[in-house]
Amino acid sequence: MLRAAIVGSGFMGKSHAQAYAALEGVELAAIINPNPKNAAPLARELGCGYFPTLQDALKEGPIDIVSVCTPTHLHEQNVIEAAQAKCHVLCEKPVTFTLESFDRMVKACEDNGVKFMVGQVARWWPEFIDIASRLKNEDLGRIHMIYEKRLCQLPTWTVWHRDPLKSGGGLYDLNIHDIDFLVSVYGRPESVFATGHKAEEGAWMYVVTNLRWPGGVKATVETCLEMPGPWPFSIEFRGAGDKGTLHYNLQAGVNIKDGEQNSNYTWYPAGAQEPEALDVPQTDMFAAQLSEFVNAVKNDSQPPVTLAESRLVLEVILATLRSLEEGGIVTL
Repeated sequence: MLRAAIVGSGFMGKSHAQAYAALEGVELAAIINPNPKNAAPLARELGCGYFPTLQDALKEGPIDIVSVCTPTHLHEQNVIEAAQAKCHVLCEKPVTFTLESFDRMVKACEDNGVKFMVGQVARWWPEFIDIASRLKNEDLGRIHMIYEKRLCQLPTWTVWHRDPLKSGGGLYDLNIHDIDFLVSVYGRPESVFATGHKAEEGAWMYVVTNLRWPGGVKATVETCLEMPGPWPFSIEFRGAGDKGTLHYNLQAGVNIKDGEQNSNYTWYPAGAQEPEALDVPQTDMFAAQLSEFVNAVKNDSQPPVTLAESRLVLEVILATLRSLEEGGIVTL
């Protein structure tokens, strides 16, 4: 039985805690947060211990896995502390702001012989699993264009998302999902060009990113973490190729788990008169992600999101930031 702890008790911390609590072969041992306001009630709800620090939790017994679900600017210290305590670490995205910081986190985990993975949960979104398979199998033929969007209101559960020193805004916090997905399918892009809107606090909240790959694939990713008005959390994928168009669209409530979700997933074959509605079995993406990381720990195998991929995604985000700040195309 592996024992898991969550550092952080906000929206993501709660999602991880609930997923661990439902996994076989895992005991949710601790919710960790210096502030007990959210953490203590969550620990009582899920029947585990509440502790102000990881060191306090370790006094009550060994911990095998730590999920880091704190604001981004705290990730490096949280990951290194967990690694030095010989805990395997899953860190929420965005993992950090700089390559130097990421490399320090990787080195700490390597030096202490523990596994380290960045939580890119959108890879386990049921429709995106199917989309990735179709793209890799070239079911769309030669790709003409890919478009992705991820738009939402400013999150209601925090006050730090506009702060570039704590969150990085929409560029780091939301854009990174679709960049990671595209990198997982096509690898390193050759160039990026971006435009957007910067909040007064200095974070890029609205970003439109154009990417190109050596093989000719092109993609546009539209991201906003601060849509004005009562905008629903919305996601879209559209891929057009020689063999047809693949389209996925979802609308939820203010947040992804709020309210009724309306979605459609459709294949439009080239030359056909009628589209084909696609039905994908629905699974919990957090449970699926954590289950695969747990299995990697149990089997001493490679975690599904590699550190090379996560570093490359951070490189693309930094290139996007450079394009936003300086203008022009940035070559990777």
